[in-house]
Amino acid sequence: MRIDTHHHHKKAGENLAFVFFMNLTFNIIVIAGGLVTNSMAILADCIHDMSDTISIAFAWFLEHVAQKDSTDNYSYGYQRFSILGAVIISVFVIIMALLILQEAIPRLFAPESVDASGMLLIAIIGLVFKSVSVYRLHDGETFNEKAILLHQLGDVFEWIAILILSLVLMFWDGAPYLDPFVSIGIALWLLFNLGRNLYKSLEVLLQKTPDHFDVKEFKESVLNIPGIESFDDFHVWSLDGIDSVLTLKVSIDDWNNQEKIKQDIYSIASEYHIVDITIEFD
Repeated sequence: MRIDTHHHHKKAGENLAFVFFMNLTFNIIVIAGGLVTNSMAILADCIHDMSDTISIAFAWFLEHVAQKDSTDNYSYGYQRFSILGAVIISVFVIIMALLILQEAIPRLFAPESVDASGMLLIAIIGLVFKSVSVYRLHDGETFNEKAILLHQLGDVFEWIAILILSLVLMFWDGAPYLDPFVSIGIALWLLFNLGRNLYKSLEVLLQKTPDHFDVKEFKESVLNIPGIESFDDFHVWSLDGIDSVLTLKVSIDDWNNQEKIKQDIYSIASEYHIVDITIEFD
């Protein structure tokens, strides 16, 4: 049984398109602001924000591909392109975070003066843009949306930190080292969260049993169906971190009851985001 379900990828594509144009507009503001204020935190965010925009564009494209129907070459459809995008995006952002660390750590020992009032203005604008993006993505289901959401959340925390930092620098000239310190903190946050998202995405690509699938509960439910004696060759894996595929071989005591047993298994499987089921009877 195959269920066509691309609605979450369509919604994800719309969300990512919105966030892409928000980030593209904000890129221009951040580049100009970083040059004017000489802030390491803002200059680091220039790199960060450009990686944001590239990542979101890539995620948007792959979510569009993931909506395509199955073909002879891709018999399960293109949903796994979504999770492939999440892996590539996570790796890309992790590299960008490492670059931020490379630039920020030396400035801890050789801090430079910054334009605190300019930082404050850009931080306020940044909070507005990034908060709108986070709100748009907060209920996203796909791994692509989750990867970009984590990235946008990192931006929100970063701009809150830069806002506080700018206020401190306006009243305390002796704390320029706080600027690169903030950049380091945000980079470490990104490394931790995107590393975790990368790990989860790779689990899906390696066909690990989905986290939301309770194997013991499912097996017990199937064995409780009247007419089933046993089953084996049980396999379940996720296409994209949301929808899953299931195959199993079932031994039954009455072949006349085959259709009823099949429908009962479908009913149980539907609770686990199973979109494709292959059942073999013996």
